[in-house]
Amino acid sequence: MTCNMGLKMISLMAILWPIAWCQLVPSCGLATDCKNCTIIRDCVWCRQPSFNGNRCMKRDEADRCSTQFVVDPQVQIQLIEDNPLAEARKSEDPIQLRPQRVSMSKARKGQSYTIPVEFKQAKDYPIDLYFLMDLSNSMGDDKAQVEKLSSKLAATMRNITRYFSIGFGSFVDKNAFPYSWPSQKTYSFKNHMPIADNIQLFTNEVNRAEIVETYDEPEGGLEALVQATVCTSQIGWRAKARHIILMITDNYSHLAGNGKLGGILIPNDGNCHLNPDGRDYNFGLTHDYPSLGQISRLVREHSMNVIFAVTKDVAKPYQTFSPLVSGSSVGVLTSDSSNVVTLVEDQYKLITSSVELKDNATNGVKVRYFTNCLQPPGSPVQESASCGGLKVGSLIRYNISIEITQCPAGKSTHRQTIVVSPVGLTDALIIDLDIECDQCPCERADNVSCPTSCKEITYCVEPGRIPPGENADQIAFECSLFNVTKDDEFSPKLFPFRKCAIVDNSTGCRRDFVYGYTENDEKLVLYNNTICQPNIAIPVSKIAFMMMGALVAVGLALLLLWRLFLFIYDRKEYARFINESKNAKWTADNNPLYVEASVNYNNPAFQQGVAGRK
Repeated sequence: MTCNMGLKMISLMAILWPIAWCQLVPSCGLATDCKNCTIIRDCVWCRQPSFNGNRCMKRDEADRCSTQFVVDPQVQIQLIEDNPLAEARKSEDPIQLRPQRVSMSKARKGQSYTIPVEFKQAKDYPIDLYFLMDLSNSMGDDKAQVEKLSSKLAATMRNITRYFSIGFGSFVDKNAFPYSWPSQKTYSFKNHMPIADNIQLFTNEVNRAEIVETYDEPEGGLEALVQATVCTSQIGWRAKARHIILMITDNYSHLAGNGKLGGILIPNDGNCHLNPDGRDYNFGLTHDYPSLGQISRLVREHSMNVIFAVTKDVAKPYQTFSPLVSGSSVGVLTSDSSNVVTLVEDQYKLITSSVELKDNATNGVKVRYFTNCLQPPGSPVQESASCGGLKVGSLIRYNISIEITQCPAGKSTHRQTIVVSPVGLTDALIIDLDIECDQCPCERADNVSCPTSCKEITYCVEPGRIPPGENADQIAFECSLFNVTKDDEFSPKLFPFRKCAIVDNSTGCRRDFVYGYTENDEKLVLYNNTICQPNIAIPVSKIAFMMMGALVAVGLALLLLWRLFLFIYDRKEYARFINESKNAKWTADNNPLYVEASVNYNNPAFQQGVAGRK
């Protein structure tokens, strides 16, 4: 019995499930106007005057409607910039992402569009490596190792790319207690050497940099990281290069809010504040430390790759927040940083072994990525923005899906610019998106661009308004195409229809009417029975005075209520005070902490003063 019931339930579900699913999926037949029809996928609207059947239909059924009356806005996708993928050369910038710019106009709500994209790791892609080093007193041996291994590091990186440049900056902490012992040597960030192809200059600058003593354990590394990220021209970041910041430290870093300990309350603004020569940062005592959210946003906006090279004892916190900073990784240094070359090489290979696309799409636009990564052509694609296992020359093909989920609130936001870029790279695809939210302009009552406008129908309702010089016979003929009648309870419904009004400025009267098509495709104009309805217009000045009066009245009422509340509250507090005073019981107990004086001293000058006065 139970088995049979189960089989019946399964059979019933198998029958009802397709029906329920069909109810969830929008159908062309459910749309009753042009606007709601054109937002359903693959549906078109027929505005042909003489048409039998449902006006909203599937696109493949549109041959039932005359072509000129089919409302079917089609997106127009145009390649604006589509340079082929290219390796790095001295005379040409490398290109790793194709296409570079696309125009997409007349995109419809509820529709999705696909843009094919290719990414290929270019050989000899330029690398800009900026050493950001902690020079607090515990980093003396690390500094010596960096200086010693600089030549080996340059040779290792040039095996990866011929176009390698290096720079050097350092940090300590804010020059104020309790962060450090205030002195002329303490600083938050110093740009010793902008990025250049000069390893000897790098070695010399590291050698000249001095170790500085600090007071508390955390350092100001993240504040320096912000400056190294956003000061593009001062640091020397190249437009077409992989930007890597190697932050070397053996300690934790201060975060937003820690500046309050030193009386520094202004939040970090995330802007570049190096002095005119691009060397010193002078806002260490003005701005607080940055937050992790700020760092994540700035690193993403400036296409940075950050390597936190830290000692084992402080690695855990950096490993915790590294996933929050896109394009960052953590490498563990030995106690004296002797493995810095290996660390940089390993971390660079880790960074370049994968690619991940990200975008800045806002609400209302959904961007999705589909790829089969390194699988053979023809393999099934999956929804994924990232691929791993890449090497130089690896080619990844993406299908980027752009879906308009809702129309923006303001007309200014109908045009958007979406930037799609690989994390940590300056290559980008720019999509100029034009969202068409008004596919059916003739349904708007204020649109005079349609074949028939309110102004033209006015002459049909009141022929006396035809201006002198107009062709009255032609107007009469056009009006004969409409059935002009009064609106009453027996009037048919119009579909679609437009609302219009006739206003007589001399009398201030107004007559409303509508026009459109009946179910039998008859052109009909319906006007109200009243010849003239008063068009009551309140002067703007009177409206302004009324609003001001209302605001004053509300303000006075709130003030009176507040005074009443204070009066009642004060009375209750006073009554409680009187009651507690009456119930108070005072005693003459001695203070247990008081001790009588064991020795008395007399002031001899005091006695003389008394005698003199006598």
